[in-house]
Amino acid sequence: MTFYEAALRVLEEAGAPLHSLDITKRAIDRGLLSHIGKTPEVTMLSRLAAMARRPRERKILVTARDTFALTDWMLPEDAEALTATGVVEPNPEEDLPPYRPAERHPEPRAEYMRAIGRQAERERKRRTDDDGKRRKFPPVPEVAFELLQECQAALVPSELVARLKTGDLVDELNVPQLLNALADDNQRRVDQGRRPNFVAARNEAGDLQLSVEAGAEGGPTPVELQQAFCTVVGLPFENGRVLLKGARPAAKGEVAPVGTPEDAALVLTAKHAVKDAKKAMARVLRKLLGELELGTFEKACVRMLHGLHFRELKLARRSKEGPTLTGRRKDGSLELRFAVRVLKGAQPIERRQVQELRRDLAHHGAHIGLLLSAGEARGDARAEALANGGLVMLWCGDALAEKFFEAQVGVSVTTVELYAIDEAFFEQARVDAEESQRRREERHREKASRGGSPEDAPSEARESPPDAERAAPAEGSAPAPEAAGGQDDGGSDEEGEEGPEEEGAEGGEATGPDAGGSEGRRRRRRRRRRRRSGARPEGAPADQPAPSGENAGAVAAQAPAGEASVPTPPPPPPPDEPGPTSAPAE
Repeated sequence: MTFYEAALRVLEEAGAPLHSLDITKRAIDRGLLSHIGKTPEVTMLSRLAAMARRPRERKILVTARDTFALTDWMLPEDAEALTATGVVEPNPEEDLPPYRPAERHPEPRAEYMRAIGRQAERERKRRTDDDGKRRKFPPVPEVAFELLQECQAALVPSELVARLKTGDLVDELNVPQLLNALADDNQRRVDQGRRPNFVAARNEAGDLQLSVEAGAEGGPTPVELQQAFCTVVGLPFENGRVLLKGARPAAKGEVAPVGTPEDAALVLTAKHAVKDAKKAMARVLRKLLGELELGTFEKACVRMLHGLHFRELKLARRSKEGPTLTGRRKDGSLELRFAVRVLKGAQPIERRQVQELRRDLAHHGAHIGLLLSAGEARGDARAEALANGGLVMLWCGDALAEKFFEAQVGVSVTTVELYAIDEAFFEQARVDAEESQRRREERHREKASRGGSPEDAPSEARESPPDAERAAPAEGSAPAPEAAGGQDDGGSDEEGEEGPEEEGAEGGEATGPDAGGSEGRRRRRRRRRRRRSGARPEGAPADQPAPSGENAGAVAAQAPAGEASVPTPPPPPPPDEPGPTSAPAE
């Protein structure tokens, strides 16, 4: 593990502030460091000093000069000691002249070939471990960050690569690979809402220099820092991301920011502000849970377990540290039995407590042990929870607060809506538009194949008489106006309706589409005149109105079924009374 991770592990086990030299010695004795280097104490001091000066997400603080403690211990921080911590005092011997001049390189000769072979053998051993397997080197951004922190000055990329190779920290590395690795590490941190580690700049001579980002509050946003780094290095930067050859694919559900870098920065800031607010509230809730009395803390945990679908929670045993409960929860197709141990206070969880809960699993007939506490679990307690035997789950520290968040117990939830572009929606809209265009083209082709172009079809429809005008009235409908006599017919109904058509068909006087259109217009005019004058039954005098209302219904009912559209004459008058004289209308 890295120097920073090893220091956190040592401080957790110690439980008290330690000097950087003591932290380095304990980390080396326990074999926690993946690489040590020539001056591990200097590297440890510079790394811890840099992490203690971070504005956010700090896990260590300075209590005295070169002395560090965990922030979870709530100890006061010494600002003056923080300023003096990590400052390397100048060595007076560095200004003294060397004891002897630099030696000249020997001339190449044939007898030196054997030495070259031995050098190749040493290089092969350097790249392999004791088992003959290829040695695993630490990540390039990690060792580059530690080296730049140790130097406390900007370095040219070629010089940085040379120092990494000299310290046996990398296998094969060149300047382009180094720049790509640093840019990828910066982008990964920006995606997580953190500030990038590396900054690039040009000096007065135009040489590229790499340094570590100061991490001061305010100033440019993480996206702006990454854009400035890519601009100086010469890497393409689009839509808030660096474009690397063979870059890692986007994670599932991850949407690349679009628009200007300012818009991408606003979106990332909003997302990470929500995450930071959740983490801050978890720390506040954890502190509150650690200050509760045992009875209040027990009831709060029971309600939280009920919110997470635990059932049949019963008290099994009480002790000074806290009660032990038993409960059930269904997970998939299995009904799991739990033995829950509630520990009061914010004291760290030790290995002994995990072992005691594992021994009680068989006594309570439980499958899984669950330990609840506001204190953080030590490293040995976590290792013991994963050891062989019954599984023991640790809901401790911030993890316990997150379980309260999940159950929505003890907190009030405020929903914040964040939006991202759905590329699949616009892709489906494009496919639908192409499908609609294809169907329109098919319909035009079908119209053209049936006869004539699609543009001629509306004009032909306007010229031809409508079918509704030529159709006969339906059975049971009102009598057609053509069947009644009129004053302006100039003849009988049959002559007005069938005469012109027969004359055109037999005599040949009205032929062609123009003749049919004029004849249709004349018939429509006659219909309109008949509607205005009103339809009269056949044989009725001109001054007698047409039957309407009940009389019209009675007349229509007396008509045969097949002649419903033809009006029938009224019944003749009695023989003793003279009837009205029937005369055709003039």
